Amino acid sequence: MRGALRFSLTVVLAAVLIVVVYLVVAVLVDGYFGGNIFPNEAEPDTWSAPDSWSEWRDIAVVAFGILLAFVGLLACILLAVLIGVALAVRRTVNDRVVPLLDSTRDLVDEVRGTAEFVGESAVTPIIRVYSVVSGIRKGLDSLGSLGGRFRGGS
Repeated sequence: MRGALRFSLTVVLAAVLIVVVYLVVAVLVDGYFGGNIFPNEAEPDTWSAPDSWSEWRDIAVVAFGILLAFVGLLACILLAVLIGVALAVRRTVNDRVVPLLDSTRDLVDEVRGTAEFVGESAVTPIIRVYSVVSGIRKGLDSLGSLGGRFRGGS
């Protein structure tokens, strides 16, 4: 279906282009070369090709003004589209990214709390037991070295 629509649009645009080119050539031939493509009797007040540079200048100024107005309109449309895109991106960020960041922050807080709990519940008792064992070992070493002092002195 798309191919048929594209082909039809191409045919219509080609026909319009052919008609426009024919009209431009006809106006130039009729105005400058004396051709009689458009009979003047058919429409007595028809437009004829410009005869002087000042008329060409006036036509160029009007065409440039129309082109400038068209470009200005396109610029306004582009600005409106860009503002719409910016608002859509902002809305998407507020609706989807901010809650995701909040849930990630909550998850990090939970992981931090879990690490602190494990540190206090599991690691702290192990450290206490190790310090008690280490203290007992040092105490026994001290007692052992004390016994050697008493024997060595007698």
